[in-house]
Amino acid sequence: MKNIATLLVFSLLSQFGFAQSESNYLNSIEGVTNKMLDIISGDIDEERDWDSYRNLFLPTAQKISIQIQKDGNVKVRSMNLEEFIRYVGPLYSRDGFEEYSTGVTINEFNGIANVFQSFYCKNLLGTYEQTGINSYQMVFKDDRWWIASTLFTNATKENPVPDKYLKSK
Repeated sequence: MKNIATLLVFSLLSQFGFAQSESNYLNSIEGVTNKMLDIISGDIDEERDWDSYRNLFLPTAQKISIQIQKDGNVKVRSMNLEEFIRYVGPLYSRDGFEEYSTGVTINEFNGIANVFQSFYCKNLLGTYEQTGINSYQMVFKDDRWWIASTLFTNATKENPVPDKYLKSK
């Protein structure tokens, strides 16, 4: 009986510790931004954990992409989180996707942060490959970091990612 009680206590403590370590990424800016990339990255036909993705963002968050057209015009596309998951999310599973950080620059003051995260990404079909910058606006609230909005743009031959953004600071 004593062994069963000890095993039960150990089991509960292990689960509590695991749950804490699972959410430790919410305590740091890089933890949150890296988790976002982890969630969207995955194999072809692999479902993404959109509930965990939503948990990274404030409910009113916006996802904004900036695309420089061949004629030089700028195209801005803005979506709320649910629109992004509905319209862009299926492409990650259909084509497979991998994105990782190649450098991070963080400016933080009094519970707000702006993060420039240079990235490399590609789909797993081999039809898409890019580098660029993700810009995160973040808020520290309720003892954790939240993404308030993201803005991203791809690099071009004429405008590559500057070296100063390719290293972590």
